[in-house]
Amino acid sequence: MERNHSVSLCMIVKNEADCLSRCLDSLHGLVDEIIIIDTGSTDHTVEIAQKYGAIIKTYEWNNDFSQARNYSLSFATKEWILVLDADEYLRLEDKDLFISAINNEGVDSYYIKTLSFTEANKIESCMINLNHRLFKNHRGFYYVSPIHEQLVNNQTVTSLVSDIGFYHTGYLKDVIHAKKKPDRNSQILQSILEKNPDDPFHQFNLANEMFQLGRYSEAIELYDKAYKNSNTQQGYMPKLIIFRINALVANHQDQEALIAANEGMKIFPEFTYLMFLKGTIEERLGLITKAIQSYQTCLKLGKPSAMLEFSSASEALWPHLKLAALYDAYGDYEQSIQHYNKYLELNPSHYQILYAIAPCLKKLGLNHEALAAQLEKYVPPKDINNQILFIDLLMKQQCYEVANTYLENMTALEESSQLIYLYGKNQFYLKHYELCQTWFEKYLQQDEFDTVSCYYYLMYLLTNDEAYGFEQLPYPTSFNVIHEHIEGENHHPFSEIEWNTMLRLVEELLMLSDEKLFKTFFNSLHDVLNLEQYLQLSKLLSKHKQTNLAIEVLTDYVLNGGEINAEYIQLLNTIQIDKLNSIN
Repeated sequence: MERNHSVSLCMIVKNEADCLSRCLDSLHGLVDEIIIIDTGSTDHTVEIAQKYGAIIKTYEWNNDFSQARNYSLSFATKEWILVLDADEYLRLEDKDLFISAINNEGVDSYYIKTLSFTEANKIESCMINLNHRLFKNHRGFYYVSPIHEQLVNNQTVTSLVSDIGFYHTGYLKDVIHAKKKPDRNSQILQSILEKNPDDPFHQFNLANEMFQLGRYSEAIELYDKAYKNSNTQQGYMPKLIIFRINALVANHQDQEALIAANEGMKIFPEFTYLMFLKGTIEERLGLITKAIQSYQTCLKLGKPSAMLEFSSASEALWPHLKLAALYDAYGDYEQSIQHYNKYLELNPSHYQILYAIAPCLKKLGLNHEALAAQLEKYVPPKDINNQILFIDLLMKQQCYEVANTYLENMTALEESSQLIYLYGKNQFYLKHYELCQTWFEKYLQQDEFDTVSCYYYLMYLLTNDEAYGFEQLPYPTSFNVIHEHIEGENHHPFSEIEWNTMLRLVEELLMLSDEKLFKTFFNSLHDVLNLEQYLQLSKLLSKHKQTNLAIEVLTDYVLNGGEINAEYIQLLNTIQIDKLNSIN
């Protein structure tokens, strides 16, 4: 698409060497002039900007973003101005949308979408904000407010909301921590509120900084003030409702958070993300039927108006995943699989979800051959990566004989170290220990012993064959400690490494279904676990449907002083539901 108008890019920067190139590269061919206002960089920011032919101006920082923004605008000579931060970059598929926007002769400015990552590299985690960033030059636009600056105009202008999206990495926790933004921002905001203590917008902004600093009670107090002083016409009101609820949840005030969510839905009945948030709180409180209704309502509401957009994932992706997990937990496996399938349609690259689908298929009563046939529809074993995933899925459902048949028919079996590993592992589960060793020896030609050490150790315990013993094999030291525990020669608490090794051994025994050896392991754990380890062990037992043992461990957790908190209650509910399902 041909661009009919010129564009100036205006930016304020300081020490942005790690992200400036990404921003500028994303705008290649879309801007004609780059204006960089540097406020004191000590890294290679300026040198990078020079490589892009930027106009670089130094500026002495005075804790006033609007003044710095207006200073940058004063150097813009092109027809349109785009204002960005260095940690933002254009969504690749929006280049034509950008050109179309500035080609529109009847518009003076646009609100564009800032898509802020809350989890690194996960597009579905992006939080959506509308920002007034693209506007015509020489039409009287300027910025006000020292922080969270707003673009204003004293003339009558035409402004539209555009779907142009710019990704933003500045809300990632490590970035916030590294740049100490909450400390800087809160100081500026506090000075503003000293002059105008009843300003709801900056009460809201200061509350956000307090939240980032983990000062939840202070954040809630400020959110409450802003909430009382604001009205539905103010653009930040939807975000205020969400952030206030998040602070209540973080402060362990779930009941108050649910009240706030219900109030918010009365104000904005089409606010999809708020409905999703309401569902998550209901789920935390054990109001499962209501949570299911809330997630289903999200699917009905779909994409809201631009002012109520917060997270596109809340419109379908996350509700389908939540519904799938809830229906799975409560034994409605047909419904669960339907929602998992919908989720997979929306997010086909998330192959890990197949590890949730496979157990549901098994719980429907499919025999191993039928289960394999169903899984083939999801991952046809046509290449090595699919073969590895397919075999691992079968093994996780203890379909060892069927997995063996598929493995033996794979022409690439001996060409892939991962397939060799899986074949050896499968022989272990089939209790073909000599064959297991043969294939693990092939695997060890390409990898280290640590990967297979747990299987060798278990074979040692199962066979008493000294060929698998400590004198013959280079076991990590954690195995020596665990062996001492099993032999009753050590009663000291586990280190983190030792405990993780023990958990893996216990899980492998659950997969192997060797009840006698499992009891030996289980008995060796008494009186050495800390509270967190009790919970981890109970979760592992629950995962493998060992409900009676899971309850026993959870009881020991309480008897040893464990807190009856949300995590405990959720785990207990899961175990009890599994127990009821097994009876039915």
